[in-house]
Amino acid sequence: MSWGARCRSCTPPRTPPRAWQSAAASWLSQRAEGGFTREVVSHFLFLAQRIGGPLYLLEARADFPGDGGSETSISARLEAGGIPVALDGAVGTTEAEDHNLFTVTGAHGAVRLRDWSFAERLGADGLWRPAPDALPNPQMRPLTLSRQLDKLAALTDGARMDLASLEEALAVQEIVEAILAG
Repeated sequence: MSWGARCRSCTPPRTPPRAWQSAAASWLSQRAEGGFTREVVSHFLFLAQRIGGPLYLLEARADFPGDGGSETSISARLEAGGIPVALDGAVGTTEAEDHNLFTVTGAHGAVRLRDWSFAERLGADGLWRPAPDALPNPQMRPLTLSRQLDKLAALTDGARMDLASLEEALAVQEIVEAILAG
């Protein structure tokens, strides 16, 4: 089994990462605290960690503009519980405002998560298709957000739930910073 996370934030490097974040552009576009690795890639690293196990960074490269701005591209090789993970990402590479892929390939084929919420399986014909019973994104998004709020309420009540623990979040943040240090 192997994973490839292609996390691509697709706006030009010196504009807000995504339109809905424009109010925070002054720091999101800066190297010290911003960038798509912290804002986007971290979610996929958490997913790889949650599925496979502890993350280990084997090698990384991050490219930065000379003006103190956030990274414009990254590349990394990691392991998640001994499973190889390939990661690459860049800004300004597609027309979409926010495009990303998380692909898992194994002995029985490949599945991917596209653009945050579209789960697809690779068919024998080489085409990616959603599950026939998958809900359309406009129907699924409100359900997902409602479930996240339910989990947050459970957390405040001290109940068990599957949101990221502080330990898991810290482990991902340490990998993110190591990637950026490249």
